[in-house]
Amino acid sequence: MSSDLTISEVLSDPLIGLMLKADGLDRDAFADLLGAAARDQLQQKLSQLREQRATHFYARLSDWQATSQHRSHC
Repeated sequence: MSSDLTISEVLSDPLIGLMLKADGLDRDAFADLLGAAARDQLQQKLSQLREQRATHFYARLSDWQATSQHRSHC
């Protein structure tokens, strides 16, 4: 189970609200910051997934080509 708060939970948390007020930060600006960070993190994870899939695909393609060439020489 995840112990991370959602953005909605963070924004509705009274302690975080007090921290924002004490630091003079605007709740809407903080929400925008959290949203941007979440989008950046998602893009990084998608990029990593694409890279992993491409690496796996080309490794399998290389194996297939090596097997195919070996069979054609037999």
